Amino acid sequence: MANREGGWSRRGFIGRTAGAAVGAVSTLVPGRVFAQGAQDALAKPALGLAELKASGPLDEAYWWKVRSQFNIVDGMTFMNNGTEGPVPRLVTEANERVFREIAEDPSNNYRREEVDKVRARIAEFVGATPEEIAVTRSTTEGMNIFTHGLDWKAGDEVVYGTHEHGGGIGVYTTLTKRLGIKVNLVQIPAPPQSVDQLVGLYEKAITPRTKVLMVSHITYVTGLISPVKELTELAHRKGILISVDGAHPLGMLQLDMKGSNFDHYSAAGQKWLMCGTGTGVCFVKRELQDRVWPLMGPPGDPKDGAKKYESFGQRDVPSALGMVAALDLQLAIGRKNVEERVRFLSTRLRNGLKEIPGVKLWTSNDPQLAAGLTSFTVRDIPMANVQKAIWNHDRIYIRTMATGNLNSCRAATHIYNMPSEVDHLIASVKWVSENAAKVSSTAPL
Repeated sequence: MANREGGWSRRGFIGRTAGAAVGAVSTLVPGRVFAQGAQDALAKPALGLAELKASGPLDEAYWWKVRSQFNIVDGMTFMNNGTEGPVPRLVTEANERVFREIAEDPSNNYRREEVDKVRARIAEFVGATPEEIAVTRSTTEGMNIFTHGLDWKAGDEVVYGTHEHGGGIGVYTTLTKRLGIKVNLVQIPAPPQSVDQLVGLYEKAITPRTKVLMVSHITYVTGLISPVKELTELAHRKGILISVDGAHPLGMLQLDMKGSNFDHYSAAGQKWLMCGTGTGVCFVKRELQDRVWPLMGPPGDPKDGAKKYESFGQRDVPSALGMVAALDLQLAIGRKNVEERVRFLSTRLRNGLKEIPGVKLWTSNDPQLAAGLTSFTVRDIPMANVQKAIWNHDRIYIRTMATGNLNSCRAATHIYNMPSEVDHLIASVKWVSENAAKVSSTAPL
């Protein structure tokens, strides 16, 4: 039953790009591509940044060129970069180059000056100063840097919602047991009615003992874009700090740390920025750094800024330096273009899913409250069965989601995805809904 033609590889996409240029594509069906000239296109080198630089209208031929930079396995439609994204060729080549250099000559294995340049590039990309950026290894590390770095005492409180990731709230679980702090939990509606509703729920949870309001900029559960601007204003009006789990927006949305007035923001590199595992960014507002102790190592010199939070021993230098290539790719495409493409694809997906009988969307279709992640349920079918059926029937890879009261699946759509892939997923979910009894069975599909 497996459909090996249900997704596109680099081979298929390069062939499709070449075919589009000469009118060589003979047939295009949602989920399937039959192209001529693919083998010839394979012989061509990877496109350079100059060739990927966006100019004029960004039609589908342009986005095929972008897709050609990803070596996604043949036959797979990948829609889970919300966990980890495929790494573009530009980044893998940068990583491999640095890895070989250090393997052949480890005398300068730390590459500190080059890491400083990475820090400066990241700072510019997210609207911060280099002194406010720590180049970390994950979102979780950045969340622990800030939270463990604060001075807590018994009775202090933190406010966060029911859809937070374990990487962000695990540190608070430790502090409740270790120091006796208290968590005030906000029940997050799915989907919410409005920004005002969400802000009101957080405001009700704040008390005179609250020290930090912690929130995911985009929740991993339903893809909700939290109203971080309004929540930052609320926190500061109440005299408390705001800590943002930004695992998803980096590489999806345009960010501005200083303009947003965040106190702390921790982001991932492996998801929407697609620069591989072991990469992350931690922003700590300069004015607060004397209140945030390093997670490891000595107290640090104030003149070093956020670099003091990087005393974690030997880092994966190739991955850290490879982040620049990921930034370069995003800038060549254009950050606004990236965000618009993500929103276009996810809106297409949600609009299609909502028309299928038996499908419930847990993600808002309000562009103010949603972007690249879409969470849905198909009738009362166990989510693991839905995921398995979609994979076995159409070779589309999505993930399950069980946080809170959800029994859902989650799809991520990014710049390497195409509208036909989105339509293919919609058709696959429709097939699942129409075959609910079969899919619900524990028998092999």
